[in-house]
Amino acid sequence: MTYVALALSAAVAALVLTPLVRVLAIRAGAIDVPDGRRVHDGAVPRLGGVAVALACVAALALAPTRGIDVHALLVANGWDVAALLAGALVVVATGVIDDTRGLGPLPKLALQIVAAVIAVHGGYGFTGVTNPLTGDFVAVGALAPLLTIAWIVAITNAFNLIDGLDGLATGVGLIASAALFAISLIEGRADAACLWATLGGALAGFLRYNFNPASIFLGDSGSLLLGYAFAVLSVQSLQKGAAAVVVVAPLLALGLPIMEVVLTFSRRALASGLASVVRADREHIHHRLIARGMTQRGAVLTLYTVCAAFGTLAYLAVLESGPGNAIVVGVAAAATFVGVRALGYRRTP
Repeated sequence: MTYVALALSAAVAALVLTPLVRVLAIRAGAIDVPDGRRVHDGAVPRLGGVAVALACVAALALAPTRGIDVHALLVANGWDVAALLAGALVVVATGVIDDTRGLGPLPKLALQIVAAVIAVHGGYGFTGVTNPLTGDFVAVGALAPLLTIAWIVAITNAFNLIDGLDGLATGVGLIASAALFAISLIEGRADAACLWATLGGALAGFLRYNFNPASIFLGDSGSLLLGYAFAVLSVQSLQKGAAAVVVVAPLLALGLPIMEVVLTFSRRALASGLASVVRADREHIHHRLIARGMTQRGAVLTLYTVCAAFGTLAYLAVLESGPGNAIVVGVAAAATFVGVRALGYRRTP
């Protein structure tokens, strides 16, 4: 019942706060106007990430009134709450600036790195990787901080890239939260389960306004927050589980956004060199689906299904070990290859 209470509290908070944040976004001029790259028809307010963040904070702040001391539980399990909140505040502030005034790609990247460094300084990160075929743990030594920063920045941008259709990033985040919540339960991580339940509840409440036709967008304040939260929480919440889980489960649970960022980086770099990787285009996975005749809702629901499949594989990867784990990884790799080929990606966009 603890997890249900947290999820419901966050959902209700999001339902109440999102209309208020929408009014704030309109007054602040944080409006997403259609252009040649976007697929929505009318101007839609941004700053939805502020509503999600406030809903999570409200649910966690009210938890002690229901006998749930999440802060104490986190501290007891090695979480640096101050560092977690500080890093989240940096990415939300970065997104708010971009949503209201616009922010170039390099300053945005620099602030993401700052947030990642805060997380690493707070003790978040991994010290090695696990071979899913053998279960052997391979330490990365002095490279650990750099690899952790790269992971955080990559996942942060991955959610930013998939936030291109009404409800897409929100729904993907909700499904991934559910998968990682289930994994945390079977790993005996009540601390992590509380956070996943809270984040999932906030996203469920926000999705009421964000699904097509959306009355408010996540904006960069939301997509950057989601990416950062998933990057940091997934590593911290699974690092005490079975060794293979540390690497395989987050990669699978976040399979869709990771696939998007890899495809985006690869096609842009191959087409025009590394300097072009920050250049926006209409070649993302969701654009490809719409180009094949799908409606916005159809494309979003299709990608929800893909995300749910990845989440299921992540759960199975926790239950299996050795050859079974290798089979799960092989199935995910094969399905990804088939999906990418079906989308018709070529060397140039």
